[in-house]
Formats: sequence, structure tokens, C-alpha cells
Amino acid sequence: MSIKEYIKSRWDNHAKKYDNISAHGINSEKDKRAVRSALQEVLGDRKKVLDVGCGTGFLSLILAELGHDVIGVDLSEGMLSKAKKKAEENGYDILFKLGDAENLPFENDSFDAIVERHILWTLPNPEKAINGWAKLLKNGGKLILIESEKKEGNVANHHYNEEIAKELPFSNGIDLEKFKEIANECNLTFKVETLDCEKINLMIVCEKTC
Repeated sequence: MSIKEYIKSRWDNHAKKYDNISAHGINSEKDKRAVRSALQEVLGDRKKVLDVGCGTGFLSLILAELGHDVIGVDLSEGMLSKAKKKAEENGYDILFKLGDAENLPFENDSFDAIVERHILWTLPNPEKAINGWAKLLKNGGKLILIESEKKEGNVANHHYNEEIAKELPFSNGIDLEKFKEIANECNLTFKVETLDCEKINLMIVCEKTC
């Protein structure tokens, strides 16, 4: 089994209980308000937005509520099934697609904004992913990452076996210095903010400059 097949299987099996586990979704009203307010300030009026690694759709729903045209992509069919159900129940017209965050099925210059929450830690090739996301943005488009900063230990060990965890460069949180290097190479500006959220509270806002 390849690393991607392992990761996909892990989250397919985890989909049913995902929203009930702290830090996996945006569950508290306090966190929802903080994320909603931050996204509204950064994005402004209606935009075409891609939610990468959308999971069960918690971020996609907030974006749709703010009036944006949203496409959500995830590697896990189980996660997407939950996302589609939630969108239907809330009356939102969101397109959810099966896709790999490191090899997205869209044309360059397609989106006004790309967002993700707590995805980089689970990618074997985060540099490749970020470079690909930058290409999908229109000039002046925004890349918004909601992440946790680098910690001691290895966060991925809570979800994957040790062999897989070792293959994930940001497995213990995002290394801001490393990310800054990647952003510069991708012609992305770099700004860090702190959200008033319980756990995943680091928001990195990048803008494509050319």
C-alpha cells in the first residue's frame, strides 16, 4: 500500500466520527465566529474559493455562508460523503470533488482564493502542494492556511504509524521559516495572524504577486 493509499484509507475509516473529535473540525460557536470573521475580512465580497482537504465540509460551509462560490476537494470519499450531506441539509450549492491536494484537477489561474485548515501536516510533499496551489490562483489571489505552529514531538503519531509519520515534513506542525522559503519561491507574500480559536489558531495569509 502506498503512503497516499494508507492516508486515504485512514481518513475514510475516520469519517463517521471526525466531527466529534476536538481540533478536527470547527465545532464550537466561538471558533466558528473567529474563523468566519477572519475569512470575511481577508476575502471580502463574493469570490471563487477552493477548499483543499475539505474533510467533512466544515470550512466550505462557512465560506458558502459568507456568499462565496465554493469547491471542496478531498482525498477521502468518506469525508466527501459527509460534506455533501451537510451542504444539502443546509441548502448550500457546493461542488465537492475527489482529489489529491498535491495534484489538483484544475486549470491554472482558476481561483480568487484557496483555503485549507490543518492539512499541511498530513502531506508527504507540502512544497509541491503549495507550489501547485499558487499556480491555481489568479494574480492577486489569496492563499489562506489555518494551521498549528511547530511543536515538540510528532503530531502525526496520533493518527499514523511511525513509518508513515516520518515521511511527512510538517507532521509536528508548520515550520514558519521553512514555509516562508516555499512562499517566496512561489511568488507569494507572507503574513501570519493568530485566531481566537482553541487549538488550530495560526492563520497564514499569502497573496500571489505575479
